[in-house]
Amino acid sequence: MAEHRYQVIVIGGGHAGVEAAWACANLLPGERTVALVTLDPSKIGVMSCNPAIGGLAKGQLVREIDALGGLMGLATDLTGIQFKVLNQSKGPAVHGPRAQCDKHAYAQAVQALIASRPEVEVIAGSVERLLVEGGRVRGVEIARGTRQAASTGGSPVATHVLSAAAVVLTTGTFMRGLMHCGEQKTRGGRFGEDASVGISGALRDLGFELGRLKTGTPPRLKRGTIDWDALEPAMGDDVPLPFSDLTGMDEPDIGPDSPALSLRRFPVLPQVDCRQTRTTAHAHEMIRANLHRAPMYSGQIESVGPRYCPSIEDKVVRFAERESHGVFLEPESLRDDWIYCNGISTSLPPDVQDVIVRSMPGCEHAHIYRYGYAVEYDMVRPHQIRATGMTKLVEGLFLAGQINGTSGYEEAAAQGIVAGINAARRVLARGEFVVGRDQAYIGVLMDDLVTKTPVEPYRMFTSRAEHRLSLRSDNAPERLTPLARDIGLLDSTRLGRVRWSLFERRRELASRLHEAIDRERSDGEPLSKLARSDKIEAADLRAMLAAAGCVPEHDDERFLDATIRTVHADRRYEAYLVRQRTEVKRQGEMEHRRIPDAIDFGDFKDMRAEARQALAKFRPSTFGQAGRLEGVTPADLTLLSVLVDRWGRDRRQLVK
Repeated sequence: MAEHRYQVIVIGGGHAGVEAAWACANLLPGERTVALVTLDPSKIGVMSCNPAIGGLAKGQLVREIDALGGLMGLATDLTGIQFKVLNQSKGPAVHGPRAQCDKHAYAQAVQALIASRPEVEVIAGSVERLLVEGGRVRGVEIARGTRQAASTGGSPVATHVLSAAAVVLTTGTFMRGLMHCGEQKTRGGRFGEDASVGISGALRDLGFELGRLKTGTPPRLKRGTIDWDALEPAMGDDVPLPFSDLTGMDEPDIGPDSPALSLRRFPVLPQVDCRQTRTTAHAHEMIRANLHRAPMYSGQIESVGPRYCPSIEDKVVRFAERESHGVFLEPESLRDDWIYCNGISTSLPPDVQDVIVRSMPGCEHAHIYRYGYAVEYDMVRPHQIRATGMTKLVEGLFLAGQINGTSGYEEAAAQGIVAGINAARRVLARGEFVVGRDQAYIGVLMDDLVTKTPVEPYRMFTSRAEHRLSLRSDNAPERLTPLARDIGLLDSTRLGRVRWSLFERRRELASRLHEAIDRERSDGEPLSKLARSDKIEAADLRAMLAAAGCVPEHDDERFLDATIRTVHADRRYEAYLVRQRTEVKRQGEMEHRRIPDAIDFGDFKDMRAEARQALAKFRPSTFGQAGRLEGVTPADLTLLSVLVDRWGRDRRQLVK
């Protein structure tokens, strides 16, 4: 059996997998240090559902991934066909940058970016089993080729062992994936692709507790059969905002020699508009009459779907008083005429979907290219991982993406970059990289996963972040780019060095602008006072600074505007941020105080049974995590502190 050695092995070429591989490449320079194993390399970076990136809270995740040197923001800026900042009527803390992407161009851009890294070797194959010795992962066994080789003439199956000190598993919806469309069931993780069956059994054999979740997708329509011009347009922003700080840089192409991968001009692709329509009372009646044929209601699907992104049948049941629900018709690509129906995810039978679609205004004669369907898949209950992504059962095995019970490209990518960083740092014998809840939405995401048991696919919202005034999309570089540099993410590549140079220029410009705001006045009023008013927007502040002669000459208007937006937001929330920083500092000691891994919480008989059970199940790494567990009260946390101190004294006595 052939054996090949790498430093890190990443399983899966979705959004989590590519970010993990990219992060590992940034930290482990050299030839073929990282293996990226995927069933079909041509599907790397595929947008299997809505070809959109970002949105409320999700946009913050993408900006944070970019600030850490990730690739999602770059790929989005290269392939976006409509950019729009959501929630602009509210304060900058809840603005959500979003982009509709060309799905074909996006996958190709991601594949080209991965191909540009000599550190990453892409391997076509399926994981047969995980190789674990003494509680530590040592690699994987993969099968390459086709099992139907004898009858089809395909290449025979060959088994290979890939060895590494760290493995990142990102299976998406493929673990025992099962697609449902009405009564029809098809094995697979997404349309046209087979499921991954063996890995679920391998994880269960290792002692992992698995769960089952469900997600879904809507029908796709042929644009030429829609009365497009009769529908209300949904336009993008007149001045698009990019996701990546590198976009617009005066540098050569970011990947291989290809004009398609140049970020000098933004937007790169032509921009399009979307259209708005709605469901009807007639369609709702049809849905109610056919609920017995919907897999979620017939019992065919027993798992739980996303409550915050429900199917149309869920909406009709839960909001029975409503006669219609809004639907956005969104182009999927500039290369074809497929339209995504955002708002009617469904697994109802095709004949019911025909009625739903053709009852919508403008869609009376719509041709359905592909019917909606639901996907049911296995996941690993995330109380079994740490905030680094590494599992508690097997050292060196990391999980990222939907395998941890999350939903969405952005949540998957955020976990991928965390897992990739920590997998590489483990190989390098360096400490854990953990981002706090007060530092990033990524920190909120990872902390929520290890302190809560998801009963539905987890989706990020601004309301989940208690420090959201300081975790804005505009200030992601200030929060995370210095961390990226400190741990070496920016050292090994030209892009990383350019990113740091841009950050330093941005920091210097922001400092000069803050000094001007503290010094200057407008119509007799101090700018420092005016900047705190919710009636003053970033553009107003720029005009006041310009009138005072304090806006420097700059050859990049986008760079200048982005810096002013951050300065404006810092000033607007200044009083709140001072209080927030004080509170974070006050809570910091307890938040980061470690709980020894060797503790047996069952021995703490003085503690309430509910608290002991929660602590034993989740095994929190810090007192901060322990305090957020359901079933652990502030009184329990105080007692835990006493018991941990006593446990430590007893251990020291035993050593003596």
